Amino acid sequence: MDPGTQLTVQPVGDGVVKISGELDIRTCDQLEHDAGDLADRGGRLVLDLSELTFCDSTGLAGLVRLHKRAEAAGGTLVLRAPVPRVHHLLSLTGLTRLFPIEP
Repeated sequence: MDPGTQLTVQPVGDGVVKISGELDIRTCDQLEHDAGDLADRGGRLVLDLSELTFCDSTGLAGLVRLHKRAEAAGGTLVLRAPVPRVHHLLSLTGLTRLFPIEP
């Protein structure tokens, strides 16, 4: 793994997972692995993106796959506090219509 590309996926309790670092082709599988079990349980899963500094198209695709897994289990995937750069990307791609986004 490129030492410049790192992602931390840390459950912080009550269905909330803090995502820090960069979500791209090198780290997307890690996100899906680490948060996938929570998505598969159903219920409300909140991804706190306040420390996600970068996201590319592969990262967006990973978020969509997690959304589909949560939905298939009868749950909801919520994105919390995306940084402006990531929020702009979500807006440009129309994904703000797919994901509930909370401040």
